[in-house]
Amino acid sequence: MRSEAGMSGAEVAKTMGFGAAKLSKIERGQAAVTKADLHLFFHILHVSEDVQPALLELGAQSRRPRRDRTTTFERELPGKNFERYLGLEEIATGIKDWHPYLIPGLLQTPEYAHALISAHPLLLPDQVEHLVQLRVERQRTLHRGSDPLHLWSIVEEYALRRTIGGKETRDAQLHHLLKIGQKPNINIQVIPESAGAHAGLDGAFAILDAGNHLPPVVYIDSRGMNTYVEGVTDLAAYKASYDQIQSAALSPVQSAAVISAILEESR
Repeated sequence: MRSEAGMSGAEVAKTMGFGAAKLSKIERGQAAVTKADLHLFFHILHVSEDVQPALLELGAQSRRPRRDRTTTFERELPGKNFERYLGLEEIATGIKDWHPYLIPGLLQTPEYAHALISAHPLLLPDQVEHLVQLRVERQRTLHRGSDPLHLWSIVEEYALRRTIGGKETRDAQLHHLLKIGQKPNINIQVIPESAGAHAGLDGAFAILDAGNHLPPVVYIDSRGMNTYVEGVTDLAAYKASYDQIQSAALSPVQSAAVISAILEESR
């Protein structure tokens, strides 16, 4: 926004009444920004009123006690900048998620998450418990009273059949999908094993949308290397890919029937 306003860091810092070093730390996410400073930024940089509420919420998050949740997470896993994803997830109005191998984190039961996270070779038991709790806390966005997160999740049938944590844990996870998939803000689609080649075979990704407040962001987690895609051209490519993946998937009703059939097979 400063670049769009055609102002240098020194100019903005001088107008704000503090040093350029502080502004640099704020811009690099190394220092929290006060609500008063944000409003002054809005005035100096002529920030659109449509964007201001989302920025105020992000600013509020930056000032909240971290409760060691993300610092611990980043210390325990190789991924970097996961704090940013958590912030985006909290303010997102909708997420389109695709995963070929696993049930997405927002739909995992605690037992499934525990079995999955426990497979990490470098984690101690207390670290596993911490990460499972973090995953459960993130799921609260799906149950917000006034404005729940709208989740559209597509998975391969293979991900449903894969026995993670044993048959009982896997079956409980499938029952959970059937139940939570009935919520009006959650749609679950399955790509059947018979689908063959399709646009999603090159890896998982999620498209996070904050409505009119901020542009969409694509999040990619590949072996803990967190990547964020924001360029207009790249965003369009991922949106087109998601549409193609969705066209290869069964409808939510058909997908629920597949999940039920897998459960019936395991009896």
